[in-house]
Amino acid sequence: MGTTTFGQYIKDKRAERNLSRSEMARRVGITPQYAMGIERGQVIPTEDKIERLVEVLEANEKTAFKLADKIPTRIFEEAKANYFNKA
Repeated sequence: MGTTTFGQYIKDKRAERNLSRSEMARRVGITPQYAMGIERGQVIPTEDKIERLVEVLEANEKTAFKLADKIPTRIFEEAKANYFNKA
């Protein structure tokens, strides 16, 4: 069994919610073609689109961002502030 990709994770979560790709795309604010690109691993969406996907699909945010190989800006800013503001 292979490693789950971001696209496969999104596709699986969409299936769990019984959503068509078109309906998911509509709720997220992307085109069905863009959604297909995500699921096929051709596209890694922007942070705001990942957040919308997580919300719409009730997915795990940490898992989604890890699979997308991204760190949410707010987490990065917190870490940066904590790291650089220590004496």
